Amino acid sequence: MIFTDYYKGEKLTNAKSRYDITTSTGEYDFFESLLINKRGFNVGGLSFNLVARPDRWKGKKTDLAITKGSDNITSVKRPNIETNIAYGDIKSKNDGCIIVFNTDFKEVGITTIEIFIARGLRNDTNSLWDLFTDGELRYEVEALRKKAVTKNVTKPNKGKGD
Repeated sequence: MIFTDYYKGEKLTNAKSRYDITTSTGEYDFFESLLINKRGFNVGGLSFNLVARPDRWKGKKTDLAITKGSDNITSVKRPNIETNIAYGDIKSKNDGCIIVFNTDFKEVGITTIEIFIARGLRNDTNSLWDLFTDGELRYEVEALRKKAVTKNVTKPNKGKGD
């Protein structure tokens, strides 16, 4: 299999950029330690942010990035802005990823983000994106989605944890 891990983040609060992990395979140690919530909403759970990519970052210019606090996880590269599929490489790891937004993101905004990790494929993300968009990885995608476990996320109190 090319994909080894899966994480699904959903917008559960009014926070502008926060996505809480609601489903995952839970086996990617880097995410399991970096994305943990230590205070506020969903303590002990996992979350990340989708933000405008800071200009100070070097490398290929993209508009978006996935982060946690001040830590960059990946820039979000979208070869075709008409589609909900992007790719990236995990900072300080040798791993690539495919990032999938909800299909209606143009109308309602980004409400879900799925991240499929391909360990060891940091330098092959363009080919990975081609395989994914051509539908050649659909069986792997479905297998990871079925393997993933739904996380018990505590719903935020009004006005807190946003």
